[in-house]
Order: sequence, then structure tokens, then C-alpha cells
Amino acid sequence: MIYAVRLFLITTLALGSVPLEAQWKSKEVKSWQKEMNTSFKSESESPLKVKDRIKFKRLPFFKINKRLALNVTWKRCSDSSWFEMTTTTDRKPIYRKYATLFFSIGDDDIELIAFQPKSLFHKKSWENYLFVPFGDKSNGNRTYGGGRYVEIRLDLNKKLVLLDFNKSYNPYCAYSERYSCPQIPIENILDNKINAGVKYSANKYHH
Repeated sequence: MIYAVRLFLITTLALGSVPLEAQWKSKEVKSWQKEMNTSFKSESESPLKVKDRIKFKRLPFFKINKRLALNVTWKRCSDSSWFEMTTTTDRKPIYRKYATLFFSIGDDDIELIAFQPKSLFHKKSWENYLFVPFGDKSNGNRTYGGGRYVEIRLDLNKKLVLLDFNKSYNPYCAYSERYSCPQIPIENILDNKINAGVKYSANKYHH
């Protein structure tokens, strides 16, 4: 099975000496959206079935919401042994829990687990890459019922990391049954609506 997690790096924000609050810009999200649309149109990269790719124009995105580009605190997970993550098929990719992310949306205090893929652990420039699969109350309505993914780059020397839900996307298995996608861990299913990132039409891509 093709590894379904699309690793979008082109517009990932670099964590330098500039404060995180000053780094976020809506144009970065717009650039990411453009790259997403380009990849979905591409014959070699698109997860869409041929009939859907031919008709494809653009992905449906929520309006960019600055409040959902969050500077979150993080803590290294104490239980961080490698394990086989459950997917939509029999494929069992190896991950480990790396960091717990702490943040608030409205009056709600929220925690999410960020996972490190073993397949990228020893690759240069991928050491600080973390994968955050999550579910929320928009799933099955305005977004994919199986949840969505977002990615972060962690700087071990900083107490904050940028978690930008405007760059959250649907797994590839939302568009075609030929993909194998990590399922959302129960601890990452939220009681909140995250109306940001890529929307989803179940009727359009039903399979």
C-alpha cells in the first residue's frame, strides 16, 4: 500500500530567532494552499482517481483563521517507545509518541499527542518533524469523517511550537481506497470544532 501521509514541507515555517508570534503570516497558508492544489492536479502526485483528477479545479478550504494558528507549549512524552500504528489497512507503520501539545481554544484547555515516524527518524533535516493526527466535531460534516492530519517542526531549544490548523488536511484514503492511512488515536479526538484547513465532500469522493 502507498504510504498515505502526504508530507507537505514546501511552506513549513522555519523556527529561527524571530518570536513565533511574528512568524505567522496568512500568505504562508495561501502558498501552502496553492501547493496543495498543484499536487492534486498533478498526474504523478495526486491522490485522486483519474476521473476525479480530470475534473479537479481546487480544494475547498475554510477561511484562513489566525486564531487557529497557535503557539503551543509542549512536553516530551514519558512513554515514548516505538509501536505499530493502526491504519485503514493491514499496514503497520512504526511511530512513537514524542510530545504532548498544550493549548486552549476559547475556554477549553486541550492536549494533543505529536508522533514521530521511525521511517524519517534518521533522515537528515527530518529529525524535528512530527505528525499530528486529530479528530474534531467537524468530522463527517464539513471535513473527512475519519479525521485529519497536521504537521509541525519542533525546535528542542524553544518552549513553543507553531501548530497551524489552517494547514490541516484530509488523509489520502479520503479520496481513494488504494491508500493506507493512519487512524486517529483516541486521545487525539477533540470535543471541539476545528473549522480550518481542508474541507471534504463525502458525496463527491465516496468509495
